Amino acid sequence: MIYQTCFRSDESISLMEASIYSESLSGAVSSPAKSGHCPEQLLSEFQIQPGHFSAMQHFWKNPREDHHDWIGFTSTEKQDGSEIGCFAAGEIELLLEKNNVLSGSTFCSNQGVATQTEKDYPGITSLMLSMFADLNDKIPGIYFDLKIGFTTETLLMKKSLFNQFMDWLTPFLHYSSEKLKSHEFLLNHRGKGLEVVFDRLFNIWCLKHHWTIYDFKTNKSYLDGRYEIDAATHHVSLGCVNYKREADENLLEATRTGRIAGGRFVEELENKFCEKLAVKHAISVCNGTMADAIALSAIAAKTGIKNVITPALTFIAQANAILHASLTPIFVDVGEDGLLDDISEFTDSDDCIVYPVHLMGKVCRSVSQLAHRYPVLEDACEALGSQLTGKYAGTMGMAGTFSMYVSHSFTSGEGGMIVTNDDEIAILCRSIRAHGRLGDEVGERFRFPRLGFNGKMSNLQAAYATAHFDDFEEIINSRKQVVQKLANQLGDDFGVASDGIVAHGFPVLYPDKTSRDRALIMISNQGIECRPLFSCIASEHFNADGNFPTADNISSRYLYVPCHHQLSDREIGLICQAVCDSKNLIVK
Repeated sequence: MIYQTCFRSDESISLMEASIYSESLSGAVSSPAKSGHCPEQLLSEFQIQPGHFSAMQHFWKNPREDHHDWIGFTSTEKQDGSEIGCFAAGEIELLLEKNNVLSGSTFCSNQGVATQTEKDYPGITSLMLSMFADLNDKIPGIYFDLKIGFTTETLLMKKSLFNQFMDWLTPFLHYSSEKLKSHEFLLNHRGKGLEVVFDRLFNIWCLKHHWTIYDFKTNKSYLDGRYEIDAATHHVSLGCVNYKREADENLLEATRTGRIAGGRFVEELENKFCEKLAVKHAISVCNGTMADAIALSAIAAKTGIKNVITPALTFIAQANAILHASLTPIFVDVGEDGLLDDISEFTDSDDCIVYPVHLMGKVCRSVSQLAHRYPVLEDACEALGSQLTGKYAGTMGMAGTFSMYVSHSFTSGEGGMIVTNDDEIAILCRSIRAHGRLGDEVGERFRFPRLGFNGKMSNLQAAYATAHFDDFEEIINSRKQVVQKLANQLGDDFGVASDGIVAHGFPVLYPDKTSRDRALIMISNQGIECRPLFSCIASEHFNADGNFPTADNISSRYLYVPCHHQLSDREIGLICQAVCDSKNLIVK
């Protein structure tokens, strides 16, 4: 049966019986009635093929003008025995948001797909090698190491992708058809040969384009057919991962040169940060928490100050970094905007490092003023790309820190960065990052005048990040567009939809903690990843003296939902619907 359309949620699935296109594999001539549906069946090369080959050719050559955007074929069943055609339209559409192709069956072998196929169908490898050579194409070398392949019993994909596939596939089908009477493999496997060739061509095409394939039978996704992607509990995640072919090239260079701990990509990424943020120094580290701990240690070493003023409302990593650096946290309540704005009760003493957090991407407006009196470390882990009065978050104090965790605006999977215009701080950070090492010269490498951490970023992390850094502006601009779409539907209670802000997440306000906690469950149950807007760590985790009413209030009433740059309009709609359901509201 053919899925010839995608459809609105109120429509039933439109199917066409495969029997319309099917012929025996013995070479019987198509009947006029059937050829009326698919005239390609009259061509000799299609008379020995399974029906869906002809059907796919037909829909490729005779596209239908409709409002639908995907097409496919199925002849298999789901694990529970029901036909794949019984999948809800919305479910298929959502799967196609996350995967390039939906398939109906995997073909697995410990010997490898190519080896197993040759064993089952002797001669197919020589046919395919000669075919690719004659058509001036190449089989990717990784195909011969492939352990998981896919059959074409069921294929579903966007029409645009389908057309690309058929454009590429057609010369190979014609080549195979011309060899039907001469090639030993096709003569020996007259009924099944072309189908097996078609399956392997499909696998090769997916490898060439790095497509993600979802298997209906196992309910798992695979990248290239090589890597199983963990089935996410949530359909819409807080973070996303970019992918460019340059990342493969960088990672391959890093591994084949043996430079996986350190190497040129680390230096290149640091230079890109300096250029982008207009700072003198960038020091890469393994994660954002390590960036905080190292930068705090460096500032303390330079100034001799041990007390750190920090907001009560933040992620636990900030307080942990203070303790790891053997410093003393002094918690201060936040303003109504959730940021550290007023430290007037501490103005009698200059003996403090001020450690503001640019929460959810919002930039603390008091940084420049505070920096005139105090050594300031900006925690910009959630605010890479955010700006205030033309300056980037993280560049207005003595130093600034960033995280490149997967849910942040720019990611290397894990990773962090310290930036500073202070030469002494830069030297100290590089030393503390490497166990407190004196320097990189021969006589300095094993002298350790200070305490330190093993906090270096690996060349592999940097190789991945460097490949995507040139897309930084595009990434953050797309993220801003997503935030604006969410704000148009849900309002902007926390104020993250301003031009200068690159939001870490999209906060949503509830009347009280009970309704917020209930909403966390409701939204999560609808497949949307969501989290509380951090906690008042001063009271919850440190039993700190003092009252923190604003931090407590914000912590108990807000949650946040995804706003990353890869969200589709459909996913944005799902988020808005889930939030409105949790508030008993109607989507605008």
